Formats: sequence, C-alpha cells, structure tokens
Amino acid sequence: MDVLQRLRTVSYGGVIIVHNVSASHRQSEACVDGIPPNHLQTPLCSTTPLLNIVRKRCTGQYRCVVPLELCHSVSPCMSRCVWMGTTYTCEPGRIHHVCQKDKATLDCGSEVIRVLMANYGRTSKRVCGYSAPRSQPPSTSCRYPNTLQVMASRCDGKHRCSVRASNLIFSNPCPGTRKYLQYSFTCVDPGT
Repeated sequence: MDVLQRLRTVSYGGVIIVHNVSASHRQSEACVDGIPPNHLQTPLCSTTPLLNIVRKRCTGQYRCVVPLELCHSVSPCMSRCVWMGTTYTCEPGRIHHVCQKDKATLDCGSEVIRVLMANYGRTSKRVCGYSAPRSQPPSTSCRYPNTLQVMASRCDGKHRCSVRASNLIFSNPCPGTRKYLQYSFTCVDPGT
C-alpha cells in the first residue's frame, strides 16, 4: 500500500493550491487494490486540522509529498488513518524570494494581481543566506501565519504592487533570524 500522496504541477511555472482533504479512520473504508472507497458515512473526526497542515505544507509549491502518517498526529482524532485524499489544482505562478529589507514588486500589466501563496520568515538555509552567530543558528521553521492575508490585502486586484520584506509590515515571527519574503502570484482578468 502506498503511504504517500505525491502532489505535483503538470506545467512549468505552476504552483499547487490545496482545496480539500478527505480522510477516514474506519477500517471498513480502507482502500482495496489502491482504489478509495465510496464514502457514505460522515467522517469520524474533523479533517479541518489536517487540511490546514496540508495547505501549509503544499500550497504554493511545485511539488509536495504528503505522508499518510500526517493523519495520525492530528487532534482530536489521533488514531490510524486508513484512507486520505487531497483535492488540489495547479495555478500558474512562480515562487519568488525577497530578502529582508528588500522590496517585492508584483506587476501584471493590464491584468490584476492575485496572490496565491506567501510566507515571511525562513524555511531554508540557502535562500537569502547569511552568517548567523554560532550562539543563535537561524531558524528554518519560521513562518508568519498572516503573510498571505497581508500580501493579498495590499496587492490583490491591483495592476502593480510593491511590498517591503520587513518586520514593520509582517511582524517578527523569529527574532534573531534574518528573514525573507517568499510569495507566488498570478495575473487575472480584472473582471474575474
């Protein structure tokens, strides 16, 4: 039995947007020969916490692996998950990085901006690298949870938008670590 879901974009320049996660803890709803069952019963547990984890892990990425064991650690239902499915789409967009104190410029010409994904913090040692003191190595699990909301309120629906990667705009999710703004956006017709 495959215990990993592999999400990936099918076109160059596309990013994953996670919409929904379905899961079951009932043994009677286990997959048979890789085919998921028909779900006639309501789930035993809310899948909202699992959806939030998968969205944080995969939205805005080019590809993503979702282990079935993620389902085991989500409260309030921490029992073994026997089936999990993720519904997602691929949106056109590139992932951009802007180092702390620099400015991100989003430009859509005659179309308007729609921000797909954003994080202010640090999840990589390589992006916007710097020499951190030995006494305080950089955090690579630093996320400001409201980054997408801030970026969307500043840029969505505009033809052009600039946002500085700054603690004054996004708060300071990990003091002592040099951060960067990671974001992805697409350009859409102003009428949509």
